[in-house]
Amino acid sequence: MSWNNVLELISVLVIFILVLAATYYVTKWIGKSGVVPLQSRNIKVIETFKIAPNKYIQIVQLGSKYYSIGVSKETITFLTPLDEEQLDLEPPGGKNAPSIPFQDILGRISKGYHDRKKDK
Repeated sequence: MSWNNVLELISVLVIFILVLAATYYVTKWIGKSGVVPLQSRNIKVIETFKIAPNKYIQIVQLGSKYYSIGVSKETITFLTPLDEEQLDLEPPGGKNAPSIPFQDILGRISKGYHDRKKDK
């Protein structure tokens, strides 16, 4: 192993560490600067339904009231106020629906990918 290879390896490691550090600090800056919107306590999108390309119907909660709106690329249109009794606010599958850990889902996906690769 020559000294050129060792120096090249060290320089690549230093660059990698600098990129990681820059990524860490930029992520912290973005989080603090408000570039990415924070969670709101009084405004929530309850459900979104796509009706055409770039056109959606959304149910939003503003405070304790619910509204339906139409959203397109250029405009937002108020449709109607909704009563809580009109909505099914239970998560899909019900309250006691078992949650599947992400690791299990990833394992299933990668297993299917490897099985398809073996068949080729």
